[in-house]
Amino acid sequence: MLAISIPSMGAMSMSKMRENARFLTDRMAYELHLSPMQYDDVYEVNYDFINSVRYIMDDVVRGYAHALDRYYDCLDYRNEDLRWILSSSQYRRFMGVEYFYRPIYTTPNQWLFRIYNVYHDVKHFYFGKPHHYKTYNGAHSRHHHHAGYYKSNHQTRYRHEFYKGDVKVRHEKPALRVQDKHKPSNAGVRKPNEKRRLSVSSGSHSGSRPSLGKQNSGRVNQSVSSGKSKKEVKPAVKGEKRNETQKRSDKSRGSDTRREEGRKASRGR
Repeated sequence: MLAISIPSMGAMSMSKMRENARFLTDRMAYELHLSPMQYDDVYEVNYDFINSVRYIMDDVVRGYAHALDRYYDCLDYRNEDLRWILSSSQYRRFMGVEYFYRPIYTTPNQWLFRIYNVYHDVKHFYFGKPHHYKTYNGAHSRHHHHAGYYKSNHQTRYRHEFYKGDVKVRHEKPALRVQDKHKPSNAGVRKPNEKRRLSVSSGSHSGSRPSLGKQNSGRVNQSVSSGKSKKEVKPAVKGEKRNETQKRSDKSRGSDTRREEGRKASRGR
């Protein structure tokens, strides 16, 4: 179903692009409790984002660096525009939902929307179409407003408090490619010594995973201490043997002395 409903962006028609922008906006309105004005504005932002990346996603799938950089530019523009539409609490919830905050992921041969992995009924919508669903054509995009249309007009459109933190994804550079549509592509790859480190941390009462350096240093200290104990045991064993030998020599000397004294006494008699 996903392969049929979400073709590559290069082959996506305008009607299909509007449907995907509406579906993503509809779920955002449902989960974030958007007002009618927010609903229309968020649709514009999602439309502009999909329209701006649909011709580069095939190159992103192929691994071209320039396409990946362009994708993150468009994603940062989108998330920056949404900051001036959503309230601070709405934006915090938005950032915590990956299929909203990073709506696209790739596989080795295609790209897909994360939202369809959560909402499988592509025919169901919670809300009606935005009032300019068929007429909006990117008039408020960064192509026409470099500083951001929603930032320049937010004081006349909204009165709520806006999110003031960092909204850019570029500095994180998360991998777009995933393995099973839910986890990053390297999530199933075992790292060196990963199994060993997990077994060590599971036995720790503090719950923190010890670093590999600390773990190795502990092993070195353990081997050194065991070596010292061996060295300390050996002199003790030799000392005990010398004591036993000394006792035996003392006994033999005592017996010889007694014999000599007995001989002298017999001669005196």
